[in-house]
Amino acid sequence: MITQLLPKKNEFFDYFNEAADRAVEAAKVLRKMMDSNASVETLGHELKAIEHACDDVAHKTMELLNSTFITPIDREDIHQLILKIDDVVDLLNASGGRFVYFKVGASTPFAVRLADQLVHGCEKMALTVRALRNSKQYPEAVRLCIDIHEVENAGDEILHEALTHLFENVKDPIQVIKWKEIYEMMERATDRLEDVANVIQGMISKMS
Repeated sequence: MITQLLPKKNEFFDYFNEAADRAVEAAKVLRKMMDSNASVETLGHELKAIEHACDDVAHKTMELLNSTFITPIDREDIHQLILKIDDVVDLLNASGGRFVYFKVGASTPFAVRLADQLVHGCEKMALTVRALRNSKQYPEAVRLCIDIHEVENAGDEILHEALTHLFENVKDPIQVIKWKEIYEMMERATDRLEDVANVIQGMISKMS
């Protein structure tokens, strides 16, 4: 009976890794949407499927958490980390969805730059999550968290540049509204990446 209350070795970490991998996949699909010859509708369906897969991982993590008496790390940290990673994927999907539904046509250099930052940030996040398995890798995890903070800062700067250009150069108010929404949604995804980094840094502080 007691063994049923204990998680298999690294089971929570496996779920963290799986969710982070889905984020990398989603970011790369969003980046493909920015290419001039991309089939955005097809990529939008692919992005939605990844988002659903990540939701499933989050649900399985919460089910395991609720059925586990003794957890390898703080329960609140498990809860926060999986939900923050899922938030990243949700916002990547939302960004791609708006790109599809708004029918804005060709991408912009600012959207491409934001998408590049999101790919970079998600790849860093996946590496950071993997480093949580081994306390010897905690210093590397902290360094990666700093890299993620830099991605968020870059996202802020690109958003500022994008909105400035949008308001000064685009005359069609509908296009302004559409692109403002897309830019801001993509930048929010970088904010959620920073939230993941903050949770991980807090976890490492507790476990060190």
